[in-house]
Parts: sequence; C-alpha cells; structure tokens
Amino acid sequence: MGNVVIFGNQKGGVGKSTLAVLYAYWLADVRRRSVCVIDLDAQANSSKSLGRSSAIAEAVELFGQDLGPIAPPRERTIALAAGSRKLADVELARADLVIPLFRGNVRRLAQDFDAVVIDTPPALGLRMSAALIAGHAVACPIELEEYSIDGVADMLRTVFGVRRRYNPQLRMAAIVLNRFNPHSLRQKAAMQDLALNFREFVIPARISTRSAIPEALAAGVPVWRLPKSAAREASLEVMRVFELLQQRIDGSDAPTSADTQA
Repeated sequence: MGNVVIFGNQKGGVGKSTLAVLYAYWLADVRRRSVCVIDLDAQANSSKSLGRSSAIAEAVELFGQDLGPIAPPRERTIALAAGSRKLADVELARADLVIPLFRGNVRRLAQDFDAVVIDTPPALGLRMSAALIAGHAVACPIELEEYSIDGVADMLRTVFGVRRRYNPQLRMAAIVLNRFNPHSLRQKAAMQDLALNFREFVIPARISTRSAIPEALAAGVPVWRLPKSAAREASLEVMRVFELLQQRIDGSDAPTSADTQA
C-alpha cells in the first residue's frame, strides 16, 4: 500500500498547495511513481495547476460514495481528484457518515497508486480531520512569519490528537521551510525560534522565494522543466527538500517526538 501524505497547516498563505503539487510532480517525474492527488481545498489551486492530469473523480465524491474501479495507473502518472466549491458543503455533513467513506476511498487509492497526496484546506474542520484520519504522514509547510509558527503549534497538537484517538499510523513527518528570504532579519529570528521549539521536525533545507516556481505551475509543469536559467536554483532547492522529506516519510530519518508526545 502506498503512502498517504498530507500537506497541511492551519494557517493559510504558506504555499501548501504549491508544495503539494511540486511534491506530486517530483514523485512522478523523479521517483517514477504513480501518484493520486486529492484536492480538498475549495479554492482548488492544486487542481488548476494539475489541469493536465487525468481526472478520476471530484474530491467531494470521495465523501459521498464508494469510489468505482480505476484503470491501473502507470508509473510517472498523476491522477487527480479535483477540488471545487462544493467541498465547503462537506463541513455541514455528519462526520460519522462521511469520514469512514472518505477513509475507505483513500485506502483503496493507496492500494492502486504508489502514493496519495492530499492538499487540505487552511483550517481545522471536517475535511482536514478526514485527511488526517486517512493518512500516514503530514508535511507542514511554513513561511517564516510569526503567525505561521503559531499555525505549526496548532497543527502539531491536531496531529498528535488524531494519532492518539483515531489513527495510530499518523505522524508528523516534517516541517518544510518555504518562501525563505535570506535578507530578512525577521525571518532569521523566526527560524531561530522554530529551531528552538520544533527542531526535531524541521527539515534542514529550505525553499527560497523564487519567481520561477509560480511561473512553472501557471504553465502546468514542474519548475525543473521550465526552460530558463532562473529555474535551476529553484529546482535544486525543491529537490533537496523533497529528498529529505521522503527519507522521513519512508522512515529512514523520521522524527521520534510524535511517539513520545502523542
């Protein structure tokens, strides 16, 4: 069964959807894996970036019915359960009815694909809870601002709570530093605060603010396929972060505090 990796933070504007899409591209393009992306954000930014991928369903359908048969995926392919504004209605549904359906569908996809990547909404609610109950590993993107660090603390508490009560397989794999500005004294101070409080979860690499990344996603390609020199440095940073993230997801460099704090 493939890994189910959740990109989540209870604060918005941290590049969560961008990294979820880039990670899916990296798994398919570099690791040659078949990937299913589930976009649970009603804004559907991941779905827009992955518009060329094959659609298997709307994400909202995963909460309402058993998923039908899916053609066997090939390596280096990305399939999409697309987000839409209809996902907001899921928050009004009965959790005891829709979360088991969603979990069952995710497990079925994890049997068919090498990896399932879930992009979550930027707030704790039914969709975020469902993803955590169905998942294996959480990657928490963070922009080095005070409000984002507050979101990390909230996310850790949520992950440990779900692990303790509903999903003992779940763990916080990594905190991913995104949109880093090496010239910002405020961000450098925030990095020190993050290292002091969450050292065991922080990946020792970062992704800087790079115009090539949104440019590539707007074109529907990973940044390493953007034919311009500015994309080269961005690609090196992104790939380094994902190599370290994957080591933790695979268990070779996993933080241990989830076991002690959960």
